Amino acid sequence: MRIALVPHVGQGHTVAWTRDLVAALRDRGVEVVAAPDAGDLIGVAPTPFGERAGLDLVVAIGGDGTVLKAVRLARSSGAPIYGINDGRLGYLTDTLPDDLPTVLDRMAAGEWITSERMLLAASINGAPPAIGLNDVVVEKVENQRTVRLGISIDGEPFINYPADGVVVATATGSTAYNLSAGGPLIDPALDMLVMTPVAPHFLFSRAMVFPPHRRLRFEVMDDRSAGVGVDGREIATMRPGDWIEVEGAGHVTFAGFAARSFPASVKQKFSLA
Repeated sequence: MRIALVPHVGQGHTVAWTRDLVAALRDRGVEVVAAPDAGDLIGVAPTPFGERAGLDLVVAIGGDGTVLKAVRLARSSGAPIYGINDGRLGYLTDTLPDDLPTVLDRMAAGEWITSERMLLAASINGAPPAIGLNDVVVEKVENQRTVRLGISIDGEPFINYPADGVVVATATGSTAYNLSAGGPLIDPALDMLVMTPVAPHFLFSRAMVFPPHRRLRFEVMDDRSAGVGVDGREIATMRPGDWIEVEGAGHVTFAGFAARSFPASVKQKFSLA
């Protein structure tokens, strides 16, 4: 069994807890490796995350941002990803289990449950795409000024949006910026793209849902630039006339140790009675 750890390296308590996790896994006969920026901190060898890495599992320790980092690193390895929350609210992570030794025993034995999560791809002006798990956001870069986006679907012109921006999210990412913008919560078992305007200056303000093979194109109109973010990372600034296309891009595998329904997960994360 070969497990790679991806801790939040900026949190001292997370790094300390990860060192304890390394010791516990080694006691169970697991070979432990780490993300390149974490190896020295937790006392294990760093590893590449390609197809030949031979990883059985990737464990992210932190919040949702750490899980998204693990997805970027490890999606090409084929290993499932398991997220452990270090104390903050996280939609992509499990809380630290009460019976941790049992979970570690099951982890060492490879006894996890898997599920598939859809990815999306964002290509600017035809360049190689950036891959994300949660969302692509195109939004204004100037305060108190909207951006105008010309939107087309599979090459068919749809509408020009004057708005603060637009979010294209997967079902997994529906709990992130999409939710804050008024979009729907979606069961992550579903493959789809949901397009949600952010503060639109237009009568049509509804979110729209598309199958993953649809190609959503956004062109920057008028004289105002737009910033582009993928999974919370700023990747580019688009000038007037630039365009970005977003579509589904396959899947990544997540691991877990307890079957939990989507309603139960929402109830827990939102502290519903």
